[in-house]
Amino acid sequence: MVAVFAAITMFGQNRLSIYFADETGSPVGRQVTATLGETFNAPYLVFEPAEAQRSVRVEYGSTNPDAAEIDMTSGRITLKAAGSTTITATTGQTEQYYSARAQYQLVVEAAQDTTPVVPPTCPDAYFFMNGEMLKVLNLTVGQAVSVPTLMSTEGGILSGRMVIDSTNIAMVTEDNMIYGKAEGSATLNVMIYKSSSAAGGDGAGGVLTCEYQLPIIVEAAAQKPKPGLAFDAAEVNIELGETFVAPKLINPNNITLTPANSKWYNRWNSTVASVNEETGEVTILGVGTDTIYLEFTGDATYDFDILSYQIHVTTLGLTIGGVNVTSKNASDIMGDNGSITYDPITHTLTMTNAILSGEVIEIGSAPAKRAKKDALMEAAILYTEKETLTIILNGGNSILGSDAGIFAEWAPVLMRGGENGGSIRISATTVGVKAEAYKIYECSVSATGGAAAVAVNMLGVATGGWLMAQGQGLAIQANHLVMAEGGDGIDILTEGVYFEENKGFFTKNKEYAKVVEIGKVVVVPPATEVTTIDFTQTDPDGDQTVIFSTSTTDTYNEETGQLEITTTLTEEQVETAMETLVPGSSEWMSALPGSLIFDIPAGEGKVRVLCAIVPGYSLEVKLEGKAAVSITQSSLGWAEVTYNVAAPLHVVIYLRASNPASAPARIAKDTKDDDPTVGAYIQAVKIAPKDMPDSNPTTDIDQITNDQSPITNKVIKDGHLLILRGDKTYTLTGQEVR
Repeated sequence: MVAVFAAITMFGQNRLSIYFADETGSPVGRQVTATLGETFNAPYLVFEPAEAQRSVRVEYGSTNPDAAEIDMTSGRITLKAAGSTTITATTGQTEQYYSARAQYQLVVEAAQDTTPVVPPTCPDAYFFMNGEMLKVLNLTVGQAVSVPTLMSTEGGILSGRMVIDSTNIAMVTEDNMIYGKAEGSATLNVMIYKSSSAAGGDGAGGVLTCEYQLPIIVEAAAQKPKPGLAFDAAEVNIELGETFVAPKLINPNNITLTPANSKWYNRWNSTVASVNEETGEVTILGVGTDTIYLEFTGDATYDFDILSYQIHVTTLGLTIGGVNVTSKNASDIMGDNGSITYDPITHTLTMTNAILSGEVIEIGSAPAKRAKKDALMEAAILYTEKETLTIILNGGNSILGSDAGIFAEWAPVLMRGGENGGSIRISATTVGVKAEAYKIYECSVSATGGAAAVAVNMLGVATGGWLMAQGQGLAIQANHLVMAEGGDGIDILTEGVYFEENKGFFTKNKEYAKVVEIGKVVVVPPATEVTTIDFTQTDPDGDQTVIFSTSTTDTYNEETGQLEITTTLTEEQVETAMETLVPGSSEWMSALPGSLIFDIPAGEGKVRVLCAIVPGYSLEVKLEGKAAVSITQSSLGWAEVTYNVAAPLHVVIYLRASNPASAPARIAKDTKDDDPTVGAYIQAVKIAPKDMPDSNPTTDIDQITNDQSPITNKVIKDGHLLILRGDKTYTLTGQEVR
């Protein structure tokens, strides 16, 4: 492209044109580039006609002298700074020529950095072993040597990731040895990663990988015999707290094991056991499984070998006075300190005239069979299983001077007297009894605690049971209280707390005190009279209302006085609830919807139900710990289930779909399509001791009078039957229970 030319004369005999040209004489373009610090051959001005140059005066100019200056007369250009300017040349008008003008844009660029870029480099290094530089590592099959050291020529040890490319020829062992496995060649690669701004190429940072290689040649070795080392057992089973006895090491060749030719080890982060790497002595840390290894590196006579055995550590989940109970010490846990025995099959602890004091124990954060962690308190009896712990008391027993007397946070504790009864005094600085549930039968308990004497989800005191609870904070902290009429009672003493009738417990400042938190109160019927719950009649005062509100489908028909049950439960569902849930708790209630739940007294007797069952269903009578008895009669009549029990038991009556294929899709009271299926109709439940007179089973329900079968006050709340005796029953918060 040609530069901008001078103006051409439009009139007269002579015209003049001028333009800038480069070294070759070619017109320059509109833009010319120059670099600071470099030689700049500025364009020169060309005249046409050429002879005009002798007679025409030229003036030069620069629009941005900060970027480039130009001499007005000579046109000499001096570069000043990076930037852009317009260079102009103008001729004046003469007698012979008109004026003319030429220009171009000059772009001045900054000087370029000519500093040479030095690329990052890896340090020179060499492998070092046994005091000498190592160029090739020679091994024999079965030989193990320590990994060579990588040394920098500038001094210092280099470390990085080690990889052998042919692991079938050689390998790196767990204890940082290189072991020859088979004949052949391999390469040890050591990779070192260095951070370097230059490595990124743009100064932003990067990672430079340096790789060093050492050839490995594995040759066949002269055949060495195996050392013949072995353990006399492959596994050791031990309960936590027992003395560990390691398997015997069989050493037929009498090899002397030293730290130079052998090493013991296990998992580096094991919580089960630790092992001394020189002696092989094992220390048991907790519950679980671990493997103990003995590595023999070989010597001049015998080949390399590794042998191992497993340790399985379990626990019975019971600690007495700081002693972990095992199957070996369960028959005499505390020696001469009275008699304390434990049956791990039935989870039964028997105490006979025993005195326990607390020892520091460690309690985990969950009921898991694992290593003990997180010391919380001293406990005389610590139980970490989920199954019920039964404590049998013979004679007088004591638990003294511990933070916790009995600590079984995740399981119920059942305490009962032996053949001749028994008692226990529990004195603890924090909590006397901490358990999921606490049940007392045929024994007396005196419990004191700093924070709470008894802290449980459910507290039950049944026939022959007596509890004296005294606490500086709470005497009893429980969500549910079950009190049998045959029980001797509960005495509650809390420092600084008094009781106002029908109102509750208060502190000396007249603030409400949660001495006892009660959910449901259930009284076991006595073993001396017949108890009948007749749904067709009201109580003698005529103001008792039967409530049945488990669900929207189970209903109480006021016209017929029948419970119409539609909610079905499975045998497994009921069994699970009775085995794993605390009776009377909200979980227990919600797990057994639509059922009737009550207690029966100790001794022989019968439960009779006046009912009618729809084909395809059965009404099940389930006694705690016993198989359910099915009732399938299709017409209204009495069905009878006998019992013979040593202690009061819970009873659940529930509906089951015995033959879902024949069960009707719905049984309607009227023609509404959305009516639920009714599986059973119940009009009365009767609990009678064995020798008590009873109404004729064929007697129609309408013929039963109060004189024939006195009606006990009754409440069915949330689908659960609560039998309440006496004129009135109150919770300790002052609310009347009906």
